[in-house]
Amino acid sequence: MLKKLGKKITNNFGLKLLATLFAVVLWVVVINIDDPTIVLQFTTSVTAENTDYLTAQNKYFEVLDGKNTVTFNASAERSVLTEMSNSDFSATADMERIEYNENTGNYRVPVTITPKRYTNKVTVTSKQLYLEVALEDLGTTQKVISATTRGTVADGCALGKLEITGSNLLKISGPASIISRIDHAVATINVDGVSTDVTDSVVPVLYDADGNVIDTTRLKLSLSTVTVSAQILSTRDVSLEFDTTGKPMDGYMVTGIEYALDTVRIKGESAVLNTVNRISIPKEVLDVTDMSEDFETVVDITSYLPEETALVLASDAKVEVAVRIEPVQKKSFEVPVTNLTVENLRDGYELEFDEDTVVVEISGPESIIGALKAKGIQGAVNANGMGSGSHRLTVELFLEQYCWLTENVRVPVTITGNATEAGGAAGENPAEGTDQNPAEGVAAGQNAGTQEMTEITGPEGETAPAVP
Repeated sequence: MLKKLGKKITNNFGLKLLATLFAVVLWVVVINIDDPTIVLQFTTSVTAENTDYLTAQNKYFEVLDGKNTVTFNASAERSVLTEMSNSDFSATADMERIEYNENTGNYRVPVTITPKRYTNKVTVTSKQLYLEVALEDLGTTQKVISATTRGTVADGCALGKLEITGSNLLKISGPASIISRIDHAVATINVDGVSTDVTDSVVPVLYDADGNVIDTTRLKLSLSTVTVSAQILSTRDVSLEFDTTGKPMDGYMVTGIEYALDTVRIKGESAVLNTVNRISIPKEVLDVTDMSEDFETVVDITSYLPEETALVLASDAKVEVAVRIEPVQKKSFEVPVTNLTVENLRDGYELEFDEDTVVVEISGPESIIGALKAKGIQGAVNANGMGSGSHRLTVELFLEQYCWLTENVRVPVTITGNATEAGGAAGENPAEGTDQNPAEGVAAGQNAGTQEMTEITGPEGETAPAVP
């Protein structure tokens, strides 16, 4: 039987194959002539319309799970539908038609699908589609954008003025849960290694109270960028200079001014800095009138900076200052004459002291006078122009700062020598046996190398030098 079946199939096989091909071709021809209706599936994104309807009610919506597309079926003649793609359809969700979905506990908005081409020929056959959304209160706020920098400017430079060009008021809207977390807005410009003024367009960043960055994806900002300018200034280290005014109580004296900073670094334009060598604090800031003990205070030096300059470090603004005040003491010492140097003795002459010691009375701070020893006191006598004979020469002592001789002291000396041997001419020697003219010596109470001093009142009304 199988043989008979096989024979029937293979019998006239060529004619049978030709008949099959003819049938397929005939079917294709019929289909193309008839153009039947077919159904295809498309996917497109949804556009929200009339969002102001929710905004007016202080509401904010967000598509759930970020799914902003819908998939649907469309039918049309085959010749039409096969030419269409996803982009040939628009999907809109009218927010005025928002409704609550009891099944999910969220909100949904009906989606309308509209063909962009062949409007009268294409039909959307899917059931009603919805855009699932979450609804919450809408929040709004305004923040003033502050400018800051990132990085370190070039050596020898300092940051000057920071400015935001144009509006720096940022209006923000979005979910109230996010808006409530916004604490401040900052625009940061990079100044790393910069030595000249710089300007850049910067994206403002939002921060919460803890300094954490807030994601702005769900927020609407009135400004996307702001223009920030940073001024770069020169720097210079300058010394501080303090002085006092007034007189301490009788019997006391100022022995020094101590302050935490010797120099501070200021910034400004080069032309200005080149004229500044020091910062002098007015005397009136340190008034020691009638004081009898150390005086300590904190001085804010910012108001005494030269115009158009500023401190590089804000921490240098307040300087701790201490004015040292001590009782004045006077004490007598027998200074060995071997401690006195002879100055300006004429060639060929010799000088001998007639006494082994000279008694001097020295005044000064108690801390110094109390530690002073006679053998440690050095001084000099000036024999300028002195000839042979007995003389009384003024003694100059090399005392520490703030100490002075209470009164003039003269020491008796004998000078011997031959004017001719010394190469002097007749009449060059002053009369023998006279005291040194005080005008030719060093005035009493002055120390070698000391500065000119103001006067203070010492014990028993005597006048003594105070702080230089």
